[in-house]
Amino acid sequence: MEGEKKQDSEQWIKPFTQYLREKGKEESTVKLYTIEISHFINWLQRTNKSITSVVQEDIFASRDELYIQGKRLSTINKYVSILASFFKWAGEQGLVKENPAASARYFTPKKSELPKWLSDVEKMRLLELAEQERNPFKRSRNLALIHVLLFAGLRLEEVSELRLQSVVEDELVVYQKGEEIRRVPIQEQTRIRLMEWIEQRRLANKETYNNSALLFVTERSGSMQPRAVQFVIEGYSEKLGFEVSCHDLRNTYCRRLAVKGTPILLLKRWAGHKSFLTSYQYYAELQ
Repeated sequence: MEGEKKQDSEQWIKPFTQYLREKGKEESTVKLYTIEISHFINWLQRTNKSITSVVQEDIFASRDELYIQGKRLSTINKYVSILASFFKWAGEQGLVKENPAASARYFTPKKSELPKWLSDVEKMRLLELAEQERNPFKRSRNLALIHVLLFAGLRLEEVSELRLQSVVEDELVVYQKGEEIRRVPIQEQTRIRLMEWIEQRRLANKETYNNSALLFVTERSGSMQPRAVQFVIEGYSEKLGFEVSCHDLRNTYCRRLAVKGTPILLLKRWAGHKSFLTSYQYYAELQ
């Protein structure tokens, strides 16, 4: 088996290093490229993949593994650049159809490109404003909505899909198309707000509510569509004096985790990000 792995590595590395030398690359550069390509081939072997079947998601996974290991961004970006050079060469040789590493480098976002999140003062003002609602049904529901966005980081569509059974002790079970996709830890205050809302929902004793398994409902319906959730949250903007959206609250959740020093692996899992690159932007100016 070891002999087969070595043979597989040499099958790709030998002609590539020969190409590098023909291009006039220094031996130190050739050695570095050899080390990094060997690392990637070993990663492929561990994940039972071949070079000819590599897609961009594989590059992301290999790259993100280095981030988890604590490698510097400059080191990771160099690794990805080497892979991009390797696959460019492989494409020119007709060995692969596309270059999966062409756009896979980590980029440090500029301040103007960062997600928008609320300050601590803005968070408190939003919560205080929601507390002032006189209608007990709307008050408890809207506070619960704010909490699952601001302190559990759910996406707008995920809020609409929450069920009564989603509140499980100190966790919130998140669904997508009826299937559980992740669990998010929740603070005691958020759990209390959710239970208060569930009690208000029960006290309303409407048939449409009793026949619905969904957590959030409107006064007339046994469900609450994303647009209705959006309408509630954005409706606070005028009185607050600044624009606020559901996505702003989700961003605020992610930023708070980053500021607290939460490992990026956990932030990615709890927020349901597909890529570490998405999670990384919330650590901007903290590293």
